Amino acid sequence: MPERKLHGEGGSPLQQTRLAGRSVDVLRLDQLGGLAPGNKWFKLRENLRAARAQGAKTLASFGGPWSNHLHALAACAQEEGFASVGWVRGEADSSMTSMLADARAWGMQIRFLSRSDYRRRHDPQFISTLVASLDAPYVLPEGGANELAARGCAGILDLLPDGGRDYDLILVACGTGTTLAGLAGAYQGRARLIGIPVLKAEKFMAADIARLIGPPAGQGARWQLDFRHHWGRYGSMPAGLGEFVRAFEADAGIPLDPIYTAKLFYAAQTLIATGEVAADEKMLLLHTGGLQGRRGFPGLFGDGAEFLPQVRAQE
Repeated sequence: MPERKLHGEGGSPLQQTRLAGRSVDVLRLDQLGGLAPGNKWFKLRENLRAARAQGAKTLASFGGPWSNHLHALAACAQEEGFASVGWVRGEADSSMTSMLADARAWGMQIRFLSRSDYRRRHDPQFISTLVASLDAPYVLPEGGANELAARGCAGILDLLPDGGRDYDLILVACGTGTTLAGLAGAYQGRARLIGIPVLKAEKFMAADIARLIGPPAGQGARWQLDFRHHWGRYGSMPAGLGEFVRAFEADAGIPLDPIYTAKLFYAAQTLIATGEVAADEKMLLLHTGGLQGRRGFPGLFGDGAEFLPQVRAQE
């Protein structure tokens, strides 16, 4: 599949900004070109190679009505010549969103699942009934969270000078933890890799990341999770977080998504302000994209369309 280039000629994925009065670096994966900017393309690229090698014709996966994963999967499926199916949590009459409209424009079949059926998304027998009518299916888990996705995310390090060895701290938001797993399995520098979970996941996320990394790194030391910054639940956007986003964007000019990077940047500001990050420690934040999700919060972000790649419908 084609490599992604930055928007604009001669651009750099690294940008400096300020948080809590000090300079930090930001890796702008949201600035990668193509219809699926951000970390999702890295999570998908090895899976797409595997699907093609297996002779698959249909890519299928699970997600909510604003899923960044399904949005990217539909886009990449069109670009790579696959059919696609998205099993979506919710009801058709109440769950249609701009994200799903994009996915349909890229040719994805949207099939809604009741919440009780959606809870069976990890059940192999249930999945086998879902794929029975599909042409040569290749099924990805919710969020694209598998070992191939972690392997693809290791490629993010190639965008950093010397693989990021010059940093003391590298922070990334975590939904499934797959991006952190990919980085942790490949990183060769001195930095502590800190994941900021965006949901209450103390019971399972660390084990999931260790499984994706594999031994011995999965049992290892240089990554950790900070569970203090999820703001109550996945998808929550409390007033205080919204106020931070408004102020940060006005000052830095870097757009944030409401689910992942808003919580990441707030967490980084908090760690600096409380002195948990030493003044001489060099910090990098990974901006993992997801800006299409701004459309789900029109009161805060407006229509969000200015940050989206052009949707090209299938002929």
